[in-house]
Amino acid sequence: MVRTGARSRVALAVGWLVVGAAMIGVPLWLGWTRWPALLTGHPSMLALPILCLVFGFVAVAWAAATLLLGDRVADSERGRQLTPGQQIRRADRRVVLGVPPLLLCVLLVTVLAWARPLSATPEAAAAMRSGNDVRVADRLTWFEMTSAAPDKNGDVPVPTVGLVFVPGARVDPRAYAPLLAPLARAGYLVTVLKEPFGVALVDADHARTVMELHPEVTTWAVGGHSLGGVAAASFADDTAAVAGAPVAGLVLYASYPSRRLQRTDLAVVSISGDRDGLTTPDDIAKSKADLPPDATYVVVPGAVHSYFGDYGEQSGDGTPTTDRAAAQAAITEATSELLLAVTPKAKPKKK
Repeated sequence: MVRTGARSRVALAVGWLVVGAAMIGVPLWLGWTRWPALLTGHPSMLALPILCLVFGFVAVAWAAATLLLGDRVADSERGRQLTPGQQIRRADRRVVLGVPPLLLCVLLVTVLAWARPLSATPEAAAAMRSGNDVRVADRLTWFEMTSAAPDKNGDVPVPTVGLVFVPGARVDPRAYAPLLAPLARAGYLVTVLKEPFGVALVDADHARTVMELHPEVTTWAVGGHSLGGVAAASFADDTAAVAGAPVAGLVLYASYPSRRLQRTDLAVVSISGDRDGLTTPDDIAKSKADLPPDATYVVVPGAVHSYFGDYGEQSGDGTPTTDRAAAQAAITEATSELLLAVTPKAKPKKK
């Protein structure tokens, strides 16, 4: 005879055993395949897998103990002469208290598995280190790149124009170093955000945090790749200035805004690839109505979505018909022209 409440107890234990195993397996899989990206990315992508792993071991231990010792526990309860009604209420309470956390853990594991970053190539990771006249600072939630080359007086100039760049969804921020390091070498402050779970929309004011820490910068541009460009466009449209420094430019890498931009004083460049399978040429054409009339459009022949960073191939992308290095040189040049356009012109000296 099946004791009252035994089915719910066994079902919950089996559920927690499966989910607990996933809570152990997914973090181990992430660490094994993406450890450098986790270590250098947003802290959430390191802390949450560790927390998930710990709770996974607890869940598996509890589930195994419940399945192995369940009958003994039931016998001890029976020894206390629990009535059928008390047993039913205990079973109901077990379901009410056990199922919601189980579902939350399923959601957690799903999010972690989906958020597995697209890792930067070794060449890109190396480019996000100081060298070749570029100084790189690894902050908690962003990277900073500045020129390390001294001027004719032997001093390293302080940048007064900055770019805050937002990576595409789940893309390792280091993947953009080959495209953006030349801008830092040219004298601009370049920052690349590390987004929670690789999704820019989670922290809409992340760019503002970076800008407020750099009062020496008098003019800002924001940019982004794919979903990062969507976030950058929204920020630029909603933020005319930060701490007195105007947000004057917007750079879109294979991206377009989610709504019509209201600012007409914003300098915009849309850079796309004609072989992109994710942000297609048709998508770019349809988005023109949402950008200022004087926006600049640069189409890189033969370029695909994954050419706007160095993170390997991406599922659903097109087939490139040009060299990655040549395409990225064109992307960097178009970005440089936007930054030059928003750089305040030096006032002529009075005679």
